[in-house]
Amino acid sequence: MKGLWFVTVAALAAACGGVTVPQHSGYKGKNPEPWKKPKELKLTEKEGKYIGKVEDNLDYGTFKRARWYKVTTPGPGKLDFDLEITPGTDAEDMDVGFEVLSPSYEVLARSDAESDDANEQKKQKTLPDLDEGTYLVHLFLQGRMDSADFELKATFTRGELAWKSDFPNQVAFVGELAAIPPFDDTPIKAPPPKKPPPRGGGGPRPPKPDPVDPPADPSAPRPVAATITNVEPAGSGARLTIGAGTNAGVADGWRGSINGVKGSGFVVSGCGPVTCQATVKVSADDASAAGKVVLKAPPTPK
Repeated sequence: MKGLWFVTVAALAAACGGVTVPQHSGYKGKNPEPWKKPKELKLTEKEGKYIGKVEDNLDYGTFKRARWYKVTTPGPGKLDFDLEITPGTDAEDMDVGFEVLSPSYEVLARSDAESDDANEQKKQKTLPDLDEGTYLVHLFLQGRMDSADFELKATFTRGELAWKSDFPNQVAFVGELAAIPPFDDTPIKAPPPKKPPPRGGGGPRPPKPDPVDPPADPSAPRPVAATITNVEPAGSGARLTIGAGTNAGVADGWRGSINGVKGSGFVVSGCGPVTCQATVKVSADDASAAGKVVLKAPPTPK
């Protein structure tokens, strides 16, 4: 009977040249589910509060009966909504329904035709003590001939409950630092010679000058830092495969030691283009844990 009444009214209106009453549901499609794709009402922090605003329109006749929005709170606190409506039809009878739902679709606040603020052009909702989450706002027309423009404003205020820390999500990643060689590659400078003592006099003899290390031979090969690519137990020690060979200037007879491991000196042998072999008197576990070695050429005979 109700459907027949709408059809009769529509037919009479069309016969008399009046406005046709929409006979559809106000939604597009056979099985519309607009709540599954709500638009985001984004909150922006301003002076300790989070504020968001959206402006849109509703029109039952053009399949715009409802609008769905989602508001994600940054933590526990209070949400305030202010809705301002500009009717596009008769202001006395036109009304925009307004409800707020929880993340589980529980209705937390609602205004409809039976509410005290029905037909009001300004509506407010306050939801205190909310948990952190995403909340839905549903605005809808209640009459088939209705249309309206609206402005919806959301304000979030932080509550007294402790917020969950998101550290270190907001900390910028530190860029890669320059690699530090395992040995000092600064050229060695000989100290200036000491002045000889003055001749003559009966004073005490001056102390002998400290021995001076000879300057490094610039033609000598530089030390090479390398990685231990394989470790195998060998008696009470370990057999190492070192990732540096003749391509890096390393040759049989070079001496080396494992970084940070005492008594790990060795002499390399069996050097190929990219690897050398060595045996050390430390455990295979200690060698594997260190993972690095420094190789030096043997001293040049004088």
